[in-house]
Amino acid sequence: LDTSSVRLLTKVSIRNIDNGSKMTYSIVPESEANLKEMKISASSPIGKGLLGKNIGDIANIQVPNGIISFEIEKIESV
Repeated sequence: LDTSSVRLLTKVSIRNIDNGSKMTYSIVPESEANLKEMKISASSPIGKGLLGKNIGDIANIQVPNGIISFEIEKIESV
């Protein structure tokens, strides 16, 4: 699996630029999405915002309370 950029079935580690918090999500099809397991749908706002990004890129993601900027720190296969 190509892990040079974020795509379906990759695991991506991101850092919130505003507060420094780190999260790791798996990007999965809608039917497998499960936030408790840190699996987010590729069609969700965060999933869409991360798709196609590379390590070191900044993803500005629209959420209900504004825009959050995340730095892509690591991409690996699920």
